[in-house]
Amino acid sequence: MENEFERALDQPRISVVIVNHDGVDFLWHCLFALKTQTYPPHEIILVDNASEDASVSFVQSNYPQVKIMECPENFGFAMGCNLGSKIATGDLVVLLNNDAVVTPDWLHRMILDFQDHWPRIGVLSSSVKSNKGAGEKNGQDFRTLNILGNPVEGFFEDPQTVFYPEGCALMVPRFLIADDPLDSDYFIYQEDVYLGWKFRLAGRQVRKSSTAKVFHEPGGTMSRFYGWKTIYYQTRNRWLNLFLFYDTANLLKILPWIAGEALARMVKSLGTGFDAFLGILFAILWIAAHPAAIYRKRKILQEKRKVKDNEVLKFMSGRVAEDGGAAARVLNFLSLTYCLVMGMEVMEFPEEK
Repeated sequence: MENEFERALDQPRISVVIVNHDGVDFLWHCLFALKTQTYPPHEIILVDNASEDASVSFVQSNYPQVKIMECPENFGFAMGCNLGSKIATGDLVVLLNNDAVVTPDWLHRMILDFQDHWPRIGVLSSSVKSNKGAGEKNGQDFRTLNILGNPVEGFFEDPQTVFYPEGCALMVPRFLIADDPLDSDYFIYQEDVYLGWKFRLAGRQVRKSSTAKVFHEPGGTMSRFYGWKTIYYQTRNRWLNLFLFYDTANLLKILPWIAGEALARMVKSLGTGFDAFLGILFAILWIAAHPAAIYRKRKILQEKRKVKDNEVLKFMSGRVAEDGGAAARVLNFLSLTYCLVMGMEVMEFPEEK
């Protein structure tokens, strides 16, 4: 399959998969931008998660060339991406949010960047700009994770290196995601981290294009999601990533920090509202109630591992708190000291050359 893909990479066919739920207001801009690409996609697949608005009829009337998969219920973003990838026929699959708007040369630039870094690369994301103003999305450039799976700013020798791809617009070879790119149980949130970490365990790079630009509305379709559910999926899926991807030795080292964070978040949530408390509580209960499912998921991923954890940890930060204030500095000092003592070779402790 890899040899066949390499032969096709000179002029690759691109399948664009868009997952949608009640997003007709976003689809108008998203699909028009794809229609004006200088390198036209081979196919556009819309996976509609039981929309109750005019999404399907709008696409059928205005973009008849778009393939539509109508789901009987809202399966979530992760499963929607899996379903769309299953019927894709292109050499490269692009997962694009319905509330993203691409520039006319976006796809051409993504292909050029992918060609330049193949076969080391596994997944390529776009440079995401906010529709609300200039600069990176939400005003920050999250390039990596800390040891608890939270996004943090990271600085690498190669400025296009990222730990995980920005989930709203990414490109991956179809033959590398034959077994589903994402875990359908994630529903929404943290699926981009899941994908990036999975490729890193496989020994492949994750990069961000410096020239392929996407405009994305912060919040977008997710702004309609219930508060406690947002916190639940964000927290549960982040912890789930830790349980799935760390090797056994490092998972045991990180467990005290997971337990401490869970306790701290529960206490803090008592003063920040019922939604926060409920979301974190349900996240803890789900993890506690599904050890067998977590073990099965973990076993599958760990059996496919090709690199040791230290090759992944060097792209992660040992800082567990956002910088600012004495308490954060003390906590980061303790976490970095812990990493050093426990032999977790995070990015703050570069290898001697």
